[in-house]
Amino acid sequence: MSSIAAPVVEQKTSVKAGGKWKFLIGGLIILGVIAYVTITTFDSTAVYYLTLKELNAQRGSVINQPIRVNAPLDKSSIQFDDKSLTLKFNLVEGKFVQPVVYKGVVPDTMDKGESVVAEGKLGADGVFYASTILVKCPSKYESEAPGSASQ
Repeated sequence: MSSIAAPVVEQKTSVKAGGKWKFLIGGLIILGVIAYVTITTFDSTAVYYLTLKELNAQRGSVINQPIRVNAPLDKSSIQFDDKSLTLKFNLVEGKFVQPVVYKGVVPDTMDKGESVVAEGKLGADGVFYASTILVKCPSKYESEAPGSASQ
């Protein structure tokens, strides 16, 4: 009987030993770039949220910085110029009064609002220049307390 022997085949590695390190280093560089972009983007878009008391305590350090202020609205101070679309009003919290100037369309609920969240920058002149405003509606829009039935 004759036996047939299978030929011996040499196995070659397709990736050299140094190639693994190249992929590892390349992956680390890509992860580093992604982390850097994420951190710098977050820092540039972060907006501080302050109450009126906190704004007055930090007044010198927040001038021309993007901030968000939440405070009760003084309804008697609302002034609107139709031609320039300029809205002026005051936020009042305790003894602190903050004048606000906003250019744009007045929200429908402005005259009924209890408080306002204004986003913008505090000017060196002490006026808050809002780029957006959000009027918080009165409590009639809140859900009823449990146990009270409306009919």
